[in-house]
Amino acid sequence: MGILTSLFSAVSGLNTYGNAMSVIGNNIANVGTAGFKSSRASFADLVSASLGGGSTTGQVGLGVFLNDVQTSFVQGSLSNTGNTLDLAIDGNGFFNVRDAAGTVSYSRAGQFQVNNLGEIVDPSGRFLQGYQASTTGIILGTVGNITLSTATVAPQASSTAAVEANLNAASTIPATAFDSTDATTYNFSNGMTIYDSLGAQHQLRLYYVKSAANTWNLHSQIDGGATTAQTNLVFNTSGVLTGGGAQTFSLPITGGAATPLSVAMDFSNITQFGSASSLTDQTQDGFTSGSFKSLSIDEEGRVVAQFTNGQTRTLSQVVLSRFTNPNGLTRSGENGFAATIDSGAPLDGAPTNNGLGRLIPQTIEQSNVDLGKEFVDMIITQRAFQANSRAITTSDEMLQELVNLKR
Repeated sequence: MGILTSLFSAVSGLNTYGNAMSVIGNNIANVGTAGFKSSRASFADLVSASLGGGSTTGQVGLGVFLNDVQTSFVQGSLSNTGNTLDLAIDGNGFFNVRDAAGTVSYSRAGQFQVNNLGEIVDPSGRFLQGYQASTTGIILGTVGNITLSTATVAPQASSTAAVEANLNAASTIPATAFDSTDATTYNFSNGMTIYDSLGAQHQLRLYYVKSAANTWNLHSQIDGGATTAQTNLVFNTSGVLTGGGAQTFSLPITGGAATPLSVAMDFSNITQFGSASSLTDQTQDGFTSGSFKSLSIDEEGRVVAQFTNGQTRTLSQVVLSRFTNPNGLTRSGENGFAATIDSGAPLDGAPTNNGLGRLIPQTIEQSNVDLGKEFVDMIITQRAFQANSRAITTSDEMLQELVNLKR
């Protein structure tokens, strides 16, 4: 009977719009959830019944059902937090987070922190995954937990050094023999700090003594000790260095470190022009030991540690994943998604590569829920539910009229 059909159709409407309200309620409840992706209900009609014995005309619908709940992966707004470990993905991709049982989830929520073992985890304790790095900071292909190294950085002895300066072409030749304690016996000097194999600092002093036109004697001194004559510096008439630009110093070191310390010196950028002698720049590649000081993460996901000795080292690189069909992912709770056959296998890569977005540090992605749209959908859903309930009461009244015919 058609009246009974109308009852069941209206009941299907109540069930469907009740579930749709659950979807809307979940969206609204997660409006403040970082990285949350909103959902929408998709409806479809049930198979129609034919009143004409198989004819395609005169079909009466049997109601509605919730055909699908689709997730919107539209980018949420970005909010700066100032927290170093807060990360937002600008573009395509998901963070990889692994729980203690080894189950991997994919998330857009970039709120991370460090646990007591130095591992970067999300608020649920799941480990952020990244490409591991060697002890020298080279990124490897192995994916694992990102762990902040608290070990000290071993010292590095100075092996190369460079001096950039100008020696005054108008300088006169000193009247007496060179003596490091007598400033009148040399024309210019500069000092630099170098490091031995134990990371201890030593003061290297260089003395420049004009000995003839376009020729300068070079002397070195380590830690105020005896001076050593080095290769002369020779210039052409244009003030360009033509001799002594590259030489190796063998420096006696005390204190238990490897001695002598061999340092390749580069003087090729020293000039002899008609202006005051001056030091422009000097560099050397040694450093002392250092301990972990701070952390930074760049847009390509490289996790870089800064140490107290001024050195930096890449510890890891955040790995992101994308999917051929992200709508095929299933929600696994705690801001996570799980891969399914429908989503396809994850395609992993570093940020900004392989079609993946960039990372924005000290920022989190907000929920992409549009409250205005949700309230409009809520009104429509409420009215649809109300209308279906009226259809039930009307069908009931019609059935009551049928029952009353017997009287």
